[in-house]
Amino acid sequence: MKRAAPGVLLVLLLAGLHVLAAKRVAGAAGFPLDDAWIHARLARNLAEGGGLAFNAGEPAAVSSAPLWTLLVSLAAAAGVPFPWASFLAGALLAGAIPVLAFSLVGRATGDRPAAWLCGVLIAMTHPLPWSSVSGMETPLAAALVVAMLLAALAEKFGTSLLLAGAAGLARPELVLLPAFVLADALLRERPWRRGRAVRMGLAALLAGIAPFALNRMLTGAWLFSSFAAKVGRHGVLAALLEGRVDLVPSIAATNLPLYAVALLKALGRDNAALLLLAPIGLWRLAAGQRSSHLPWMVCILLPCFMAVLAPFGGPEFHEQRYIGPIVAVTVLAGCVALGALPPPLRKPAARLPLLALVVALSVPGAWMGARRYALEVKNINDMQVAVGRWLAERPGGPGTVATNDIGAIGFVTRAPILDLTGLATPDVIPYLRRPPPAGSRNRGWNGASESGLVDFLRERRPDYVAVFPAWYPSRFFHQSLGAEVFRVTLEDNLICGDRTMIVYRPVWSGQEAGPGSVSGRRGGRTIAGARRRGAGRGAGRSGARRPGACGPAGTQGRSRCRRGHDPPPRRNASAALPAPRDAASTHRPTAAVRSSLPPIRAAARNPPGHSKH
Repeated sequence: MKRAAPGVLLVLLLAGLHVLAAKRVAGAAGFPLDDAWIHARLARNLAEGGGLAFNAGEPAAVSSAPLWTLLVSLAAAAGVPFPWASFLAGALLAGAIPVLAFSLVGRATGDRPAAWLCGVLIAMTHPLPWSSVSGMETPLAAALVVAMLLAALAEKFGTSLLLAGAAGLARPELVLLPAFVLADALLRERPWRRGRAVRMGLAALLAGIAPFALNRMLTGAWLFSSFAAKVGRHGVLAALLEGRVDLVPSIAATNLPLYAVALLKALGRDNAALLLLAPIGLWRLAAGQRSSHLPWMVCILLPCFMAVLAPFGGPEFHEQRYIGPIVAVTVLAGCVALGALPPPLRKPAARLPLLALVVALSVPGAWMGARRYALEVKNINDMQVAVGRWLAERPGGPGTVATNDIGAIGFVTRAPILDLTGLATPDVIPYLRRPPPAGSRNRGWNGASESGLVDFLRERRPDYVAVFPAWYPSRFFHQSLGAEVFRVTLEDNLICGDRTMIVYRPVWSGQEAGPGSVSGRRGGRTIAGARRRGAGRGAGRSGARRPGACGPAGTQGRSRCRRGHDPPPRRNASAALPAPRDAASTHRPTAAVRSSLPPIRAAARNPPGHSKH
């Protein structure tokens, strides 16, 4: 433990530097992804006794990482405010990874310097420093995978299987791990004993279905909502659900090389030396005296299944959030290879420069990750948090809000939310999947039907609708939403789904327009680069709406990373028309769990070096 201390201290140091960088650029701490605010609202509801539900009384499988949500809720129940509750859980789990890595490499190689180096490298190699204060589940998933490998090397089948099952509650694609643990045990236990093999198979089956059973028990659904809302539209699983078995070979032949190239590029940017050394380490871990096939299965088989079954976002999506465990195992394998250097390279004169070079290669990725982290926090604070605070300040409360980015808006307002992507509101999915008329196509995000979405909104009659205009480009869709009452445009967007978010105040049939509604005109007054004043009045006019160059058809995820694809920068604009009084709404925020939220503020200048990873 003492020898692993440098890695743990480095984790805490880098986590603190990320938060300080965000406060310097954004003016306040926050999350770099809107999805992290989804976990925060779920954890707060759980801590307050509302169960694992985004909207009170509406069970939905919103969290695809319920174990992470549970851990964050423990910090929230102890009185730690957000986002610090998530930071605390993430930093503690990230700090456990160097300890586990040190033990694993030491057990596999017997080389203490290589084990010490692994503890340091795994703490500083992107995306693990970024993820420690991201509010997301990546540190938990990576820690569970490394712990599973350590148990497998110690030939503890039951422990490794238990950890594999828990990993499926931290990342949905990790439900494959119990099958990998079973395959690893069978490969090492030849000749097989039939009775033991049957028992191990049943145990692996139970561990594999445990995440689905728990999800069914908590929410009433077998599958996470993210599958139906987003992931289930891609890959072999989507083809099978649509009965198109004929597409499976072509999907596999196309997706595998594309995903493999993107994965290798991402790992090479993180640390090219470790990527080159990893095959040697994987071979040694599989063929050594204390061997396990799990490392190469995680590094090779897992991304293959991800590419073919349900690819979503790609390896670099959300700062490599989906491949965090794969990055961790790649670092482990590279360090195992360093512990197996030939005798001439083990001499200090040759080894020290080599180790210094390997460490130096991780520095640029971590540095650029920290700079992007700060800008991503600023983007979310300036857009989703600002929209949420504006809605929360409406007289009488915001009522029901429909939006395609539910995290910060839902957390700040505490209002009932209609999720227009279907994650928290599965009822909308049939409307989104409505087939287009013959000879046309659905132009909404992820192939959504805009006419179907308008019908859904007319049935549910939300008080406000907040959307990215580029996600639903048809003019009739925006005209159906009524008056534009608030707009935020980012000059330096990196992580939000579009550089502009618009809030509409609909007037549904049979409902009178409120005093703040503006009929016959779309587009409110704006203040370029200004702070909110008073009740939200502004001066000046905004330019025409200019959605990003990457249209919604190419979008992969709720908040996609748009590096280098935005239109030329414009000054930050957030604007409001006087909001209608909503006397019918009696919603009032409560404060059972404290939160520290950033103020609405003007955007700082775009820091250099953010546009490409």
